[in-house]
Amino acid sequence: MLMTWVTGPVGVVVIAGLCALVIALWVARTHGVRAALVMASFAVAALACVWISYEVAPIESWRFGSLLRTLAVFALPGLAGTIVAIVRSRKQGIGVQGWTFLALLWLGPSLVVYISQLTPFSESSDASFANRLWFGLSSTAVYVLVPVLFALTFRQRIRSYGLSWGSIRQEARYLILIIPIVAVIVFFISAEEGFQQVYPFYDYESGGDGAIAKLLAFEVAYGLSFVALEFFFRGFLVLGGVKVLGVHAVPVMAFAYCILHLGKPMPECAASLIGGLILGYIALRFRSIAVGVAAHLTMAWGMDGAVIWRNT
Repeated sequence: MLMTWVTGPVGVVVIAGLCALVIALWVARTHGVRAALVMASFAVAALACVWISYEVAPIESWRFGSLLRTLAVFALPGLAGTIVAIVRSRKQGIGVQGWTFLALLWLGPSLVVYISQLTPFSESSDASFANRLWFGLSSTAVYVLVPVLFALTFRQRIRSYGLSWGSIRQEARYLILIIPIVAVIVFFISAEEGFQQVYPFYDYESGGDGAIAKLLAFEVAYGLSFVALEFFFRGFLVLGGVKVLGVHAVPVMAFAYCILHLGKPMPECAASLIGGLILGYIALRFRSIAVGVAAHLTMAWGMDGAVIWRNT
């Protein structure tokens, strides 16, 4: 009964809202009341999008298959970031670098969703495997190329987008705390039918004699896409976005990150907002994406492994 409520639409939004409130209280103490209000506002906007997309206008009916529709969806966090940038830069202006960053905040995730959802290998003997590899590798390519091209254009250090260990000792504390929590949550929610219908993305049972080898190859590509995702969202959008958005780069990023998950099981989509906020503030503190990478790989590989285990 309780689990049914927790994973139901109302329970998902209520729990995510309460988690966002707790984070906002921490932000108020750490970064000030204004930062907390901005964060809370974007959290409400993101959860409203989640509710509408699952309960009012089913996301599957309009999100995929059209670049224009995808651009329209990600225009929401793009607009939020633009408003913040304009308010922060009323005196000195945003500048070419700032406007370019804001454009990539909008275009980057839009391109990932559109390109990765293409199925260019429909005529292949194992189209499922080929297209899933395309999903992982094309996502990785976009997530990496966008920040790298931006850094080269504006002469920034690519390493400044979180490619360092920061304070290893302090980050290790977060890893010891977060990884077991993520693993336990993933194990229990993998029992839900909604997650078992989605994961793993590659239908390895259709792979024939080489099914296990193909599954492992997909999981490698899948894992790389999550490392690249952290580089883009927590590295580029947060650490590269501080000059344009200040501390508000975290909730702007989390808004876009939540929108990216529309179409996945509703609990996962709402949880992505909370995870995005937590990992964003951790990355901002340590100037590193290491915790995000570890948490994401634990979640991704753990979910696939748990679902496969439950179905064998």
